[in-house]
Amino acid sequence: MTELQLPNQTGMLLVLQSFVVESARVYNLPENMLQHLRLISEEAFLHILKNSFNPGELSTIKVVADVDDSYFILSFFDKGLPFDSSLAKQYHPEADVDAVDTEGMELFLIKQYADKVEWVNHGSGGKEFRLSFELPQRDIITILNNKRPEAEEKVKVDINDIDIRFIKDSDAIKIARTIYRAYGYTYPNEDLYYPERIIAQNKSGKLISVVCHDKRRDEIVGHYALERPSLGIVAESGQAVVSPEYRGFNLMKKMRVMLEKKALELQLEGIMSQPVTTHVFSQKVNVSFGSFPCGFSFGLVPQKLSFRQISNTLSQRESCMFYFKPLIKRNRNLFLPPKHKSIIEKIYNNLGYDFTPGKKTPNAVSGTNKVKSNYYAGWGFGVIEVSEPDTSTFDTIKKAFYNLLFKLKAEVIFLFISIEHSDITELVEQLEGEKFFFAGIAPSLLNGKDAIRFEYLNGTIDSSKIKIYGEKAQEIFNYIFSEKEKVLK
Repeated sequence: MTELQLPNQTGMLLVLQSFVVESARVYNLPENMLQHLRLISEEAFLHILKNSFNPGELSTIKVVADVDDSYFILSFFDKGLPFDSSLAKQYHPEADVDAVDTEGMELFLIKQYADKVEWVNHGSGGKEFRLSFELPQRDIITILNNKRPEAEEKVKVDINDIDIRFIKDSDAIKIARTIYRAYGYTYPNEDLYYPERIIAQNKSGKLISVVCHDKRRDEIVGHYALERPSLGIVAESGQAVVSPEYRGFNLMKKMRVMLEKKALELQLEGIMSQPVTTHVFSQKVNVSFGSFPCGFSFGLVPQKLSFRQISNTLSQRESCMFYFKPLIKRNRNLFLPPKHKSIIEKIYNNLGYDFTPGKKTPNAVSGTNKVKSNYYAGWGFGVIEVSEPDTSTFDTIKKAFYNLLFKLKAEVIFLFISIEHSDITELVEQLEGEKFFFAGIAPSLLNGKDAIRFEYLNGTIDSSKIKIYGEKAQEIFNYIFSEKEKVLK
């Protein structure tokens, strides 16, 4: 990690750019990325100067450069105005989006090159503007294209040859080949096309991979993983594949058993999953594993996937059910908004979670709320997280919301608000006035606390193409769909 502290003056641009470029060289980034980083660091710095400080106000900006297993990360810290205070005055949800943004060129350019754009409100500690750029790595298509085509082997499957175990480094390229053979270019999580990412994420603990190893052929024929990008107490299950010739041997279930055992060793509170709704197969699988429906996400998966080789297009953005498998129970004090209390209680009853109503006390004073806002460029959606709501939370959410909607043109925005902190009855009413609709519950997902989910849909989804499995899931979907229709009237 490298750091630089600068005065909030445009004259510091050359110093900033030199710092960013040389930091990138220290981390061995290729030369073809440096010009983009030079441009984007300038745009980010100008964006902060324009939106965080009053004319003539003297302050400092701290710049931090770092890398993790997948990204070069550039963070700008300041103690100016929370987010962009001018947005609430300039924009309105029903305005003409294309005509609204007259000062958004900085964010427009940032969006073109950054893979993730995040705003983190640190309360009295100021705020952070964080940009993440994917590190260049060779994908499996490039690797295979540089080798002679492999002769197709006629596979004779013997279940006694299959070993279910955790990943080894040498498995990574074989996992990528299995994904490529099973799905071609169409698998939505492109990390599995990059062997180096699979290895790095497993070493960091952000990914826990179990594989099916055919010992006779020395080939990986199945993969299933827990994803923990923030190393929190909830993991997401996914990245599941079994080679077509090996289906029908319950390999997925065997891998899942091993993953759940590992999750309990790590004292995780639960495992979430988001199966698609163009068919019900993956929903049935979740139910068979003891997961329960908790919510619904309209348009989670982009209509056109971002991986460079993918050319197929869905008929619309893919919607997903939100499932949760409880592993460890704890005492909960929950502040349930009266409007959605009945459906939330049903969700908790399904999960088998007991809770006590939170005692109503005066809301936390303005300025203590913690809000984080992310934009995922490859997926076209934004996420806003509120871990400690207070009396200023609505204004802070609205500013983050307008940044995502009008400047970054997010197609979908998901909002998570803690229901273990304070009463949010008034906040819910304010958010629904901005066309956010109730989208379920996310247990333990927000810094270890339960969250209520809301969604803003910047477009339309044909609900006739959505397929739901099971009465419990259907009831939750019907409620969320009804709330969406009410809010959008």
